Amino acid sequence: MTGNDEPSSDGMEENSDRAFESGHEEREAHYPDAGYNLVEINLMRPPGEALAAVSHHLALSSITIPPATEFEEYVVYDQYGHAYDHDDLQNPLEAVDTTDVDAMIDTIQTGESKAQRLALFRLARLAEADPSAGLTAVPVLTTELQGSDPAIQADAVTILSSVAQEHPEEVTPAAADIIEFLASEADPDVLADAITIVAEIADSNPGAVVDAVPKLAALLQDGSPADATAITAIQRIAEAYPDAVVPITPQLTAYLGESDESHRIGALAILGTFSKDYPNVAEDTIPTAIELLDADHYKLRANAAGLLADLADAYPDQVEPVVPRAIELLDDSDEKARYNATSILARIAKADPDAVEPAIEPLIDALDEDFAYARSNACWALGYLAAEDALERLRDIEETDPNEEVRHAASVAIDEIEER
Repeated sequence: MTGNDEPSSDGMEENSDRAFESGHEEREAHYPDAGYNLVEINLMRPPGEALAAVSHHLALSSITIPPATEFEEYVVYDQYGHAYDHDDLQNPLEAVDTTDVDAMIDTIQTGESKAQRLALFRLARLAEADPSAGLTAVPVLTTELQGSDPAIQADAVTILSSVAQEHPEEVTPAAADIIEFLASEADPDVLADAITIVAEIADSNPGAVVDAVPKLAALLQDGSPADATAITAIQRIAEAYPDAVVPITPQLTAYLGESDESHRIGALAILGTFSKDYPNVAEDTIPTAIELLDADHYKLRANAAGLLADLADAYPDQVEPVVPRAIELLDDSDEKARYNATSILARIAKADPDAVEPAIEPLIDALDEDFAYARSNACWALGYLAAEDALERLRDIEETDPNEEVRHAASVAIDEIEER
């Protein structure tokens, strides 16, 4: 080869510059607008053609980098162009002692961008394994929730979610900020974590998250990544603050007709927390509850019967058509379903004894129920029905039943029957 055939150093530099520029442009094209992109690097392809997006995540702690192979490696990019590799995202449980948490907190507060994000990543993984590891970070994390970087917020919410599952009282000061993340447009992982935090706080201090009820109801209507947890949160709030849940009755009623069985169980339980005190609000649920008496799931049957029992006092005419089904439920395999069936029959019998007359023999059998309140309901119903055939059993109950309330109900029933 002559000297003229050899590539010039200028040409080599130009090719190198082009490759560098092409590779740089390719990397920039894989920087996310927010959060992190997991990117595959094909080692067999030239710069400019080597990268392929694998997935996007808002929280760094939700990413696990796949192992490298002979032909592929993986990298994570953030919006600022920082790259995170296997060494950066190694399991902190193997590389970091929990005594280093103070240093992580300091880095979260004062570190440069990549260091701050890695500190959040490591703390998130530690708190997932040991929620107590995140306790001292709660004030700092709460401050980060008020910032403007959604990726930082996402990892902060993740850590707070882990802490809340064992120490909800420590996360309660962040409740107002967490509620702001309850929106259908939020990142699904962040939204699920925020719902979890609200549910955990509601278990110990429902008043701190009572303002979350409208947002949780909207999420149920739109669909969320954690419907079951949202239902749990609303139910816990409803038990302490039923007034706060009454306004979302239309959403709960609609949800009964749209959700799966497990979620319907929770929705019925929520309605049951205030249906007795606010029957006019829950009236529209009667047709759906009647249909659910035939559900396969025992809890769904039981909760539907309980709701109808609560509404029977105010709307006996609307609930009366379920009397035949309520009689059948006296033989249900579930004790709660049987108890709620006795409640329905007792309340309808008070308003319209003739409608419940076919239940006399099954109600006499119900006097042998293990659950005292079911026996008590059966006594009341038999009294309203003036069931003379029940007198002998009622006298026996009045004298021998171990429960004072049941003995009293039997005594009243006997008086009602003998006075007619």
